[in-house]
Amino acid sequence: MKNIGKTPLLRARNIEKVLGVKNLYLKLEGNNPKSSKYDRLAKSIINLAIVQNKNQIYIDGKKPLIKSLIYHLKDYDIKLLMPEAKRERWKNSFAESFVYYINLSNETKDFEINKLNQNHNYLVIDESTVQLLAKLSFENIASETLIRLNGEISSFTYYTDELYANEVYNEYFLKEQVKNQLPLPKIIEAKKEDLDLNLIEEAKNLLQRKEHLKVKDVDSLAFASFLKAFRNQELKPGNHVVVLDRAKSKINIEQINDFSVISRETLVDYVYNYLDRYSDSKTETLEAIELAMEKGFILVAKREEDIAGVVIIVNMGFEEFIPKYHLAYIGINPNNKGRGIGSDLIKAAIDLTQGNLSLHVDLDNKNARRLYKKMGFKHAYDRMIYQK
Repeated sequence: MKNIGKTPLLRARNIEKVLGVKNLYLKLEGNNPKSSKYDRLAKSIINLAIVQNKNQIYIDGKKPLIKSLIYHLKDYDIKLLMPEAKRERWKNSFAESFVYYINLSNETKDFEINKLNQNHNYLVIDESTVQLLAKLSFENIASETLIRLNGEISSFTYYTDELYANEVYNEYFLKEQVKNQLPLPKIIEAKKEDLDLNLIEEAKNLLQRKEHLKVKDVDSLAFASFLKAFRNQELKPGNHVVVLDRAKSKINIEQINDFSVISRETLVDYVYNYLDRYSDSKTETLEAIELAMEKGFILVAKREEDIAGVVIIVNMGFEEFIPKYHLAYIGINPNNKGRGIGSDLIKAAIDLTQGNLSLHVDLDNKNARRLYKKMGFKHAYDRMIYQK
């Protein structure tokens, strides 16, 4: 479950240009393994079972939560028990060996659940437990965002069908204001009945066409609420965050933190082959990759399970003299060029390094120079290397 949470906080630079707004960030909860914030809740439930030494979980929950639980329970020796429901056929559709069903009538339901509760092998997840753990999930979303933006958030917009979310977000940000003297953001809870259908459609188009995101209706509602507040001049200057419950990048950017995920040799081959005539020797490439793993960042762009691109960022160790980070290599699979993967990788690199980033580009590589210029890089000086 290591990929749950810490979802991307995408700087929506393309939408910023269209709207004339500054510092707009999109929290992509769809980049969780099963494409929603319910992965966070599933993780908390499984962790609770492990801590309490339970090997069976009983739950009667929403479809996305159940799907997420079943997906993640495959890695654990924990069984899942659910009530059969004739009107909810999806509950009976899971063929996993660790999924069991119990037939509960209205007359016997409370008695049977209480009996499970008394069995030390079972963790019974009732509605109150779900609410408690869901509140932790909302706090985690807010915390990740606050840390990423160094405590500076001007507005925070979200949409959810959980009635207690507004209370959680307000309490969390108020606590941070008192504890750490942070500014209190304007919290905007999106409500469908307050939004015009044309505005919802515009929001969906902006997310899809400008930021190339896969979005659901709930994401359009959240972003439409931000648009409404922005155009009504209700927002102060600063960092604006919109939490998108199901949105995800069409290209999944992953940070590689361990050579057990992708070996040194494989990474060298990707860089060497994707850069083609602009590549360095494999020895030089390996040195940069090892340094990036130790002190910098290694990012790969995945389309499905295929590696479509890779970027190597090394930490130069400086704070003021030159940019702290240097983009050593960026390579895109030739079969995937022209699909915005390079832009997505560079955007992720800029976000990770807070823009404290430099790069070198061959003078004859006109396409790369054009892309870097478009992404905000300026020609500062020419690089010269002494050769005997």
